[in-house]
Amino acid sequence: MEKLMDKISAFVEPLAEWVHKMNFLQALAEAMQVLLPITVVGSFACLFAFLDIGGWQPFLAEHPMIGTVFMNAQSWTISCIAFYTVLVLPYLYAKRLNVDEPLACIPLAVAAFLLLTPTELYTSIPTSWLGHAGMFSAFIVSFLVVRFVKLCADHNVTIKMPAGVPHYIEATFAVLIPAFIIVFGCSLIGQAMAATEFGSIHQLIYTFIQTPLQGLGTSFGGLLITEVVMTLAMFCGIHGSSVVPFMDALQMSANEANAAALAAGEALPNIYGTGLLNSIQIGGIGATLGLAIVLFFFAKSKRYKQLARVAIVPQIFNIGEPLLFGIPIMLNPMLFIPYMGGVIVNTCVAYFAMWSGLVGRPNGVNPSWTMPGIIQGLLGISTPVQGAILQVLIIVIDMAIWFPFVKLIDKQALEEEGNEAVEA
Repeated sequence: MEKLMDKISAFVEPLAEWVHKMNFLQALAEAMQVLLPITVVGSFACLFAFLDIGGWQPFLAEHPMIGTVFMNAQSWTISCIAFYTVLVLPYLYAKRLNVDEPLACIPLAVAAFLLLTPTELYTSIPTSWLGHAGMFSAFIVSFLVVRFVKLCADHNVTIKMPAGVPHYIEATFAVLIPAFIIVFGCSLIGQAMAATEFGSIHQLIYTFIQTPLQGLGTSFGGLLITEVVMTLAMFCGIHGSSVVPFMDALQMSANEANAAALAAGEALPNIYGTGLLNSIQIGGIGATLGLAIVLFFFAKSKRYKQLARVAIVPQIFNIGEPLLFGIPIMLNPMLFIPYMGGVIVNTCVAYFAMWSGLVGRPNGVNPSWTMPGIIQGLLGISTPVQGAILQVLIIVIDMAIWFPFVKLIDKQALEEEGNEAVEA
């Protein structure tokens, strides 16, 4: 077992180090966190606008202004998430690259993104590419704009100002040359693409990059791989979300697509989404809420009784570190099987419950990650009752997986405590 643990560490640690060295992925993960208030509020606005429970929809029909408030909130938050990404990601990426004036990259990236977007001149900007469909365009534009500004600065392709000029004026002129190239270059590209069968570079990216990548990453195989890698990393002491930062972008895009379908009264396109992911990792990475419940009710040793009392409340709110480090689970060969096995079983159960139609698909709502399980099922799945039942079932399955292993470690702890009492 120790050899197996060494092999796992040898695989996960270089992967985590490689991801940490990729400034763009780290900036992307940070950007998704910065945008969390927008996505949470927008997803709840969508839920309130289209929730069909009891007399809520008849009430909205009688008071259309209330429904319009929710729909406006949804349309200008998660339905424009690509635009918000272009407002945040370039700055965070530029900071990681030590660009002298990272703030200057924001208007350049926004201008580039809009110049590549089909518009009605002086009239309107269609919002179709400002939402999830334009997410990968937003990533690519942010990356290229910041890299180009950095390249110009590194090779002194700037306008030098005489000594004594205030810094903010000097900074403005420093990006003037790349700004000319970016703006007119993107305007030219936008017009050239408008003459093609695609109509815009966004459509090109969506057709050849975003759709295939999302299909791979959000498929059952892609989901299972990312969940396993994330949990393996956590087992080795590396926070799992830092190893797979791209999951946030896929999740956000899938949520927005489902929310848009819900608003249009269409079938929800994605099984992948917050409602699914929250059902897999109930209690935090490793799905340890089931473990906490088993410890709380069945542990007999003083050590694990006390640990369970301390850990149960954080676990309810999906904070698993007290058990991860308190038992410990991390790098503990004895607990590798239930820690990994529970996540694999949960992934299979949750995915196929939604794939088969027994449980509705995620509705696009993105509750805070600290929202307790079961409540997440009620809020994040299009069939709230079935969603809650699914999460209850998964917790029970996790308890069954953990139970024999808890009995084993608890027995060892009791023996150790007995030996200590005899020696005393």
